[in-house]
Amino acid sequence: MLTDEPYIDLVNQNPHLDEVLTVNRKNKGLRPNLQLINQLRSKKFDVVLDFQRKFGTSLISWLTQAKIRVGFHRPNGYLLTIPVEINRHNRQHVIDDYFQLLKVVGIQADDRKLELHVSRENRAFAEQKMEQESVASPGPTVGIFPGASWVFKQWPAQRFIEIGRRYIQDYQGRVLVFGSLTERDLSEHIAEQIGASATSLAGEFRLGQLAGFIEHCDLFIANDTGPMHMATALGIPTICLFGPGNYHKFRPLSSKHISLRYEVACSPCKPFNKHCQINECMQGISVDLVWEATCQQLNKNLSY
Repeated sequence: MLTDEPYIDLVNQNPHLDEVLTVNRKNKGLRPNLQLINQLRSKKFDVVLDFQRKFGTSLISWLTQAKIRVGFHRPNGYLLTIPVEINRHNRQHVIDDYFQLLKVVGIQADDRKLELHVSRENRAFAEQKMEQESVASPGPTVGIFPGASWVFKQWPAQRFIEIGRRYIQDYQGRVLVFGSLTERDLSEHIAEQIGASATSLAGEFRLGQLAGFIEHCDLFIANDTGPMHMATALGIPTICLFGPGNYHKFRPLSSKHISLRYEVACSPCKPFNKHCQINECMQGISVDLVWEATCQQLNKNLSY
């Protein structure tokens, strides 16, 4: 498998893969790109599957010189030998889109379950960090990821705070607030406002280290983000808050998780319309709705 360097932790422990290769998409220099192409050509691949819809990945597929190159017909199908037509406006889940790519080369797939394998090193890192932060509680642990790549995908911080306060009052547990380095202020603010039983673990962590933290959660509450999908792949009961993103294509499929959204005519919007003034799709998700889902998840999955 070829992946971008920041995402290697998501696949390098997967027992179904023989080898993981990396590309640094930020490196635009000629020499490293030539090295990558030479490396890929040396593998003499028979088949290349491109699961992206980007010119860069389609070009890499073409440059491998593989005889069979499969991918989506738009926008770069001319670089493929088997372009697969997918109606991007349908409500078919993205996993089923990927299965269609497999089908054309004779691979039958029907297992839609996500997997994420955490290394011993990343588990040890998370445990050590939590010990340093004195993160311990007799009750269950709820993880919160309040950030998102786009501000329009973020549920209001005050509502995460209210959920955290209700949880500590009713369940006497611990709240872990996660985020990237750029989201540290947001994470620390939410943890501080929730109270002493909340801890911010935002920072410059690798994705594998973040996965090690998430494994300690009994419930995970997050916006439509990568860490939300990581939690579901780890099997952690998750509450997913969808707004401008495509709920139908990217919602978790397992009944173990709950996806919440406030349906509006303009959702999903593309590309997350910067002219939106009210962010109705996220504002419409009430605290009471999320709290009801929180109690449902905790009461279903925990025993006291």
